[in-house]
Amino acid sequence: MKLLTTLKTLTLVAASVLALSGCGDKDKLQNASLVPDDIKVGVVPGPYREILEKYLNPVVVKRGHHLTLVEFTDWVQPDSSLDAGDIDANLFQHQAYLDGIVANQGLKLKSVVNFPTLGIFLFSDKYKDLQNIAKDSTVGIPNDAVNLARALRVARDLGLITLKADKNEQKAAIADIDSNPLNLNFVAMEAAQLPRSLDSIDLAFVPGNYAYAARLDFEHALGAENVLEPIKLVIAVQEHRVDGVGKFLKEAVEDPDFIKAVDSDPVFRNFAKPQWWPKAQ
Repeated sequence: MKLLTTLKTLTLVAASVLALSGCGDKDKLQNASLVPDDIKVGVVPGPYREILEKYLNPVVVKRGHHLTLVEFTDWVQPDSSLDAGDIDANLFQHQAYLDGIVANQGLKLKSVVNFPTLGIFLFSDKYKDLQNIAKDSTVGIPNDAVNLARALRVARDLGLITLKADKNEQKAAIADIDSNPLNLNFVAMEAAQLPRSLDSIDLAFVPGNYAYAARLDFEHALGAENVLEPIKLVIAVQEHRVDGVGKFLKEAVEDPDFIKAVDSDPVFRNFAKPQWWPKAQ
């Protein structure tokens, strides 16, 4: 009799646990479709915080919600905080980076929309256009491997150099320059130093975030990177919230008011636009 009572008790406990678990799963599914009044978006220092505050938040407010921006100082916490549910979305990384994080760390995150993105720009205090660049000019490029390769690809696309065909252009180095008709002298340096070096070198390929921080005039750039879709920034959310807050943010970014505001801004209109972005009239 005692054994029977114990078995009944265990059965009730197990049923209760399963019921609670089922409720938890049901609540999670229900909450997935909800859009909080205050949407917390993780960002890092730079221009994208300003775009969100200045142009996207008014669209979000128009739609009955509000953005609260949570700033992080590294590129690790925005994804771990999003995965933990401490924030509702983030905007700081491109698709290729997010894919790597998801694959390597098993985070359940997904992008919902590509966003206007700064590429690499060619600046000069000495030259006003590409045609006037003199032979033997000194050209500054970023010394980190990723941006160095990107800068060389921009130089190639602008017709200043060619790169060896048998090399992976994603990993191009100065030694991979095949032809250099102007005999340009490429000097690798810290990316943050490039804007401050324009008075001592002839040209510089400056990553957009550093150009933005230095208040360089994008309108006066001699050339700009054709930013590929995989390295355009994305808004990311938790996988189970794609159809909730993810859908809401996607629709806000695609709102004509946001698009018009970005295209009208003297700085942000120079950002590389996603493929879905309407052509400016």
